[in-house]
Amino acid sequence: MNADQARRVAMAFADAPRSSADPSIAHAYADLSEQACRWFDRLTGPRGRRPVRVVYTRCAEPYVSAVELAESVRHHRVLELWPVAYDRDRRPPLLDSRIGGPYDRFRAVHDILSHGWLQLGFDRDGEYSAWLAEDRLYRGAARKALATELHGEHSVRWTSGDLADHKAVLLDERLIEASRRNRPPAGHERR
Repeated sequence: MNADQARRVAMAFADAPRSSADPSIAHAYADLSEQACRWFDRLTGPRGRRPVRVVYTRCAEPYVSAVELAESVRHHRVLELWPVAYDRDRRPPLLDSRIGGPYDRFRAVHDILSHGWLQLGFDRDGEYSAWLAEDRLYRGAARKALATELHGEHSVRWTSGDLADHKAVLLDERLIEASRRNRPPAGHERR
């Protein structure tokens, strides 16, 4: 992703309110929650081809690197996840943040697929590539919420170095579409 586009997305995210009463936003986040839970069941349930066991931990950073996370998922089929419920200052406004709830499931799907199976790094190109990969998994309004959760938040991190506050907003679709077309060069998306 080019730096100018990342700054545009980060600014749009930063300028947006934390949440809105707009019913289309509530619908998009409900759709994201529902689809993420289905993907979670598919990736962790007994009917999965190579189910991954998710273990909730008190360790805020259970992996020192994306390589370590990928090794755990790929070779041991285990993902350790620090529940968002333990982070009292960073709870999402619309996604249920109870331990093992929809937000934790959403994060587990992201980690299993993008960092585990696809072996994408935690760096800016890895997270951008993760959003592009996951953008293809979700349908309808959920993709709009996904863009805020993954692309919007990570763009803030890439451009400022700070964690973004969680928000329940939908970024302008034209801005997101421009980001979808602005893919990283081949070979820059892994680890």
